[in-house]
Amino acid sequence: MPVVYRYRGPYTGRYYYTIYSGPYYVGTTRDDTEILTDIEADLILDSWVDATNVNVEVNEGVVTLSGNVDTVVAKRSAGDDAWDTPGVVDVINNLKVQR
Repeated sequence: MPVVYRYRGPYTGRYYYTIYSGPYYVGTTRDDTEILTDIEADLILDSWVDATNVNVEVNEGVVTLSGNVDTVVAKRSAGDDAWDTPGVVDVINNLKVQR
């Protein structure tokens, strides 16, 4: 069964759904530093998230997000950005919404 990845298009906030079925994408394991770099870049480019207060940790493909965000939408968007990164096994979203 092919794996479906969602990736950010050329315009912020627009996603394109594609199917990758080659040997490179199926069962791909990536280094934690590569995953961390990709997630941090996605958070900076995401217009819904203020990435200055978001901390990202990656351990064996498990991503932990911590820190503070302004809205529930920002929390959800940050979690989606992490999930959309190839090589991520699980996401623990410990972001807190400031009120």
